[in-house]
Amino acid sequence: MIADLLKRTDKKDVSRRSGKALFALIARSGDMVATLVITLLAARFLMPAEYGVYALGIIFITLTQTLTYTGFYQFVITSDAPDKDVLQTSFWLINGLATVSALVLCIIAYPAEMLFDMPELGWVIILLALAHPISGMNAWASAVLLRRGQVHANFVVMFLKAIISVAAGVALLVMWESLYALVAYRFIRVASGALLYFVAGARFPGFAYDRSLAKRATSFSGGLYGSRFLGFLGKYAADLLLGLYYTANEVGLYRFGMRLANGATDVVNQPLNNFAITQFGATARGDRNFERPLRRFAGTISFLTGMVGAVLIVFAEDAVEMFFNPAYLAGIVVMYAMAARGALGVGSSLIEPVFAAFGKTSWVMTYNLITAIASVMAVIASVPFGLAVLAWSQVAVVLLSSLLAFGLIKYKAGFAVGAAMRNFAVGLLAAAFYGGLIYLVHDWLLPPIGMSALIRFVCGLAIAGMLALTMLLVGFRLRVFTLRAFQG
Repeated sequence: MIADLLKRTDKKDVSRRSGKALFALIARSGDMVATLVITLLAARFLMPAEYGVYALGIIFITLTQTLTYTGFYQFVITSDAPDKDVLQTSFWLINGLATVSALVLCIIAYPAEMLFDMPELGWVIILLALAHPISGMNAWASAVLLRRGQVHANFVVMFLKAIISVAAGVALLVMWESLYALVAYRFIRVASGALLYFVAGARFPGFAYDRSLAKRATSFSGGLYGSRFLGFLGKYAADLLLGLYYTANEVGLYRFGMRLANGATDVVNQPLNNFAITQFGATARGDRNFERPLRRFAGTISFLTGMVGAVLIVFAEDAVEMFFNPAYLAGIVVMYAMAARGALGVGSSLIEPVFAAFGKTSWVMTYNLITAIASVMAVIASVPFGLAVLAWSQVAVVLLSSLLAFGLIKYKAGFAVGAAMRNFAVGLLAAAFYGGLIYLVHDWLLPPIGMSALIRFVCGLAIAGMLALTMLLVGFRLRVFTLRAFQG
């Protein structure tokens, strides 16, 4: 009887953990899902050139927002200083950084418009920059909740913010078919987050400012800021050079393909990266057996992102033809490449969690410097040959970067990576096998059956979903996929 009770209790615990893991994944994926939905709607209502202007403006905002959610943000979560001192000082550091960044963006907005020869780009950058100080308050509030251990509350805020912003974005694009509808969507997303964080308990901490603590925070954050800036250059150099070499139309096509692929794969990749930061940090404070979480995340990320990428590659062209502006079909080749890149970038996504846990963030900066230079060189060499060559050159760089990351983890962090690389490879092979199955369904099983294109598309996705559930069980058996990756 006691054994039965224990079994039932264990099942309840597993069910509870699975439920929390699922909600955490959904919540942390909210922004990526919202961005993906808005990108798809933009492809329906806007021309590639219009979307290209907005996309290029967002690149400038992305750099400053990326800096807002690293460095000082992580210091708030990890610092052992008294809560009151950390919260007060970090409030001014994070919001000061966001405000200064917004001012710099406003100053460079019209020079950027002239440099890229894109009318309206300057005005778009300025409008987006005006929301950035509020984004800084959101970053501080998120870090506060995590420091207090209110992880679930932070998830709830992220989830509700995604729902509010995507609903507003859909309504704006339907009623106002303009790139400024996208700018308004961005404002609503930031403002709704600020309101929700206030309701969740993140309030103004006071005017105190500890200079010595600020120096510690700056010292802690320097390497992270440098590495994120270099990572930004590596990731967005192609967009910037496209804007200089071609027109807003090519930028829009490239960003559409990249957004579609990254938005889908990041639904899995970004939350898992956040969980990796948490779990590697806990491992550093505990048994310091880093091989287990490395193996766990290498397999789970490559397996899940690979399956998402496979669905995109098989079904994206049909979706664009049926639901969106046909002009975006020229960007599908970029989407194919970026879907593959998402699954191959496992090493790159794990380098920061590993070395941050060791306190050796200088190696993250070194890694990002090397990969950024490689990415920029590949862009310069390939951009004259068109979007397809440019996109696949970035895939090659990411694969080599992942292998470099595993090498650095082995030789500089000092622990074995063989099991992790095995899981990485097996996860990719399993995802490729899944892609082959759904390709057979899409191109061989369904076409002979007399049905409309829409019905065939829906049936194909339904079968792909059922096959995905089967593949998850296969992943469990192969020990490349585990729900433990979603804890923390």
